[in-house]
Amino acid sequence: MTGGRGPEQKAPEVDSDRPVPPRVDRAAAFADTSPPIPRTFVYWVLGAAAILGLGGLLVEHLFSSAGINPVPRHTAPPAASTTVPAAAPVPASGRAALGAALGPFMGLTPVRATPAAPLSLIDQAGQTTTLSSQAGKVVVLSFFNGRCNDICPVLSAEIGQADADLGARAADVEFLTVNTDPRTLAVSGLAPALAQPGLAGLGNWRMLTGPLDTMNAAWKAYGISISVVKRTGAAVHNDVIWFIDPRGRLRYRATPFANETSRGTFVLPAAEMTRWGSGIAAYAVKLVSP
Repeated sequence: MTGGRGPEQKAPEVDSDRPVPPRVDRAAAFADTSPPIPRTFVYWVLGAAAILGLGGLLVEHLFSSAGINPVPRHTAPPAASTTVPAAAPVPASGRAALGAALGPFMGLTPVRATPAAPLSLIDQAGQTTTLSSQAGKVVVLSFFNGRCNDICPVLSAEIGQADADLGARAADVEFLTVNTDPRTLAVSGLAPALAQPGLAGLGNWRMLTGPLDTMNAAWKAYGISISVVKRTGAAVHNDVIWFIDPRGRLRYRATPFANETSRGTFVLPAAEMTRWGSGIAAYAVKLVSP
C-alpha cells in the first residue's frame, strides 16, 4: 500500500500591482533614541541670541549717551605720555596704587604747550575773574559742584594740602575751581563748597560760576562732560585738573578720583589725599617761573 500525498497546497497569490513595503531595521530604530530638533526651534534660538547681542549694544550706548562714563572733548594733543612702570601695582579699580610713581598715581599726562581757552566767570565775591588776569602765575584749574555733593570734599582737602606744601611759593599759584552744577549757578549756591575746611580762608583759591551758556562754553573747552540724572536730579561729570603755566599755556592734565560710599558721599583715605595734595604742589612748582 503506497502512501498518498495530501492535498496540494497552493502558494499565496501575489498582487504584482501592489507595492512591497520596505523592510524596517528595528534594531537600528530602537538604538536611535534622540528626537530630531525642529528647524523652527533652531531659528528661534538664533533670533534670540541676535536680539540679546543688540540689546547689550543698546544699553552700552544709552549709558554712554547719559554722560555717566563721558569722554573728555578737549583736543589739546599730548606732547608726551607718562607710562606706568611695570613694577607699579595697579588695583582692581584700574587706577595706580599709592605706592606707584607720582605721575601715574595722579593719572597725570604732559600736554603740548598750547594756549588755554579763555575764561571769564564770577567768583564767590561776585567779582569777574578771567584767566588772562592770572598771567605770571601758575593756575591749577579744577572742577566740582558748588553744592559739594561730588568729589568736592576730597579735592578741597587736596587743594588745601597743596597750598600748605607750597609754602612761600603759594603766592605764585592760583587755584581756580569751576562750578559743575548746571542747576545751581548763582553765587549764593556756592556756600557748601566755600565752607569746606581745606578751602575756607584760602586767599589764592576762587570758586567760579556764571550764566549757563558761559559755563557750558567753559565746560566744553576744558573737556568736562555734564549730565543731570532725571530720577535723582544729581549732576554727573568727569573729573579733570589742568595745570596752566604763567604764560597761559596748558602743560599738564591730571585725573583726580574718590570713592563713592553707599550714602552717595565721596571719600578717600587720608594717605592718598595727602599724596595728591603734595603732587599738585610739586607739579605747580615745576611751572613757576625761576
